[in-house]
Amino acid sequence: MKATELQNFKELLLKQRAEILNKTESFRSESIIETPAEGDEVDLAVSELSLSLSLRLRERDTHLLQKIDRALGKIEEGSFGLCEQCEEPLQVNRLIARPVATLCIACKEEQESQESRFA
Repeated sequence: MKATELQNFKELLLKQRAEILNKTESFRSESIIETPAEGDEVDLAVSELSLSLSLRLRERDTHLLQKIDRALGKIEEGSFGLCEQCEEPLQVNRLIARPVATLCIACKEEQESQESRFA
């Protein structure tokens, strides 16, 4: 992979990382505000559901943040863009669509096939 492509992916990953961290900080600020104890059961249920959804989204962001950090580490060590299973280069289009991808299309399809058999 060309140095300019690597730099572009690094900048993209750093941008995504910053966005997630900003959302996380915003969520922390919002969650400090307590939900009012007043209101009927529907209001409390809606508030609880909203908080539950927000927490789930933060968990997904945390997982994505770990993948981004891992991809940035691979850029630094020189192994970014290689399939972790077959060690073939990942297609640039795949990396553009999903910069944190670790498997080529064929290996990912095989992984998903095995997961569906054991699910």
